[in-house]
Amino acid sequence: MTDRDLLRQALEALEYVHEGANNQGPHTGISWRCASNKVEPAITALRERLAQPEQRREWVGLTKEEAKEISLANRPYVVDMVAALEARLKEKNNG
Repeated sequence: MTDRDLLRQALEALEYVHEGANNQGPHTGISWRCASNKVEPAITALRERLAQPEQRREWVGLTKEEAKEISLANRPYVVDMVAALEARLKEKNNG
């Protein structure tokens, strides 16, 4: 699940709560009006964030030296070499 998926889920949940607060009227022990006033800014912020284009980081590849180092370390085992390459790329692009 991506961050945008989580934002959409949060927005849907807040909209549901907000709609319920507006339709419930006074409720025993809970100030729905107060809850609604706190939820509205969060809904607005989530809508604005989701309206923005998704930011993409530029892919960072391996240098020839890094690829050579990995291939030499895993010379007879192609599967291990591919796994090592993937691990290094994940490290470079998630860090």
